[in-house]
Amino acid sequence: DSTAHTVALIKKLPQLIDSNEGTLVLFSSRRQMDQVFDGLSGDFKKNILTQGLFTHQEIVSRHKQAIDDNNGSIIFGLASFAEGMDFPGDYCRHVIIAKIPFSVPDDPIYRTLSEWIEEQGGNPFMELMLPEASIRLHQACGRLIRSEADTGRVTILDRRILTKRYGEKLLADLPPFSRKF
Repeated sequence: DSTAHTVALIKKLPQLIDSNEGTLVLFSSRRQMDQVFDGLSGDFKKNILTQGLFTHQEIVSRHKQAIDDNNGSIIFGLASFAEGMDFPGDYCRHVIIAKIPFSVPDDPIYRTLSEWIEEQGGNPFMELMLPEASIRLHQACGRLIRSEADTGRVTILDRRILTKRYGEKLLADLPPFSRKF
């Protein structure tokens, strides 16, 4: 249930985030990102840079400046922040992934590929959705470790990573971080 998940994020994020460090929170949908932001307290929100309110360049610049000034900074971003963004060292000590980044099943390209896989006797979820989600999850985790000297933590706030059979596969495909459940 997406509403329950959003409510849980609003409650959990302030407990998880150290407001004195660089944090990247990745969402699968703009709607959920906006709802979570709106649901957080004003004090907590003051350190959040939300994708859509500023350009990528402004967010990165403001984030790095806050960290350079020994303040914390939190970026709320979508898929475009999960790949190709460089936040070495203190710029990113914590990556929080709100949901496993599955493709949207009603996307026309996905639908066409799914139909073709089914016609071939395959399973679109296992052959298309899961591998894509695994790659996206790996890329999101990659925002944390940019060099051998980087340290930090990744938090995945999607229970399916532990409760669904495919969660084991997704975890196995991630870099060899130490894990706590």
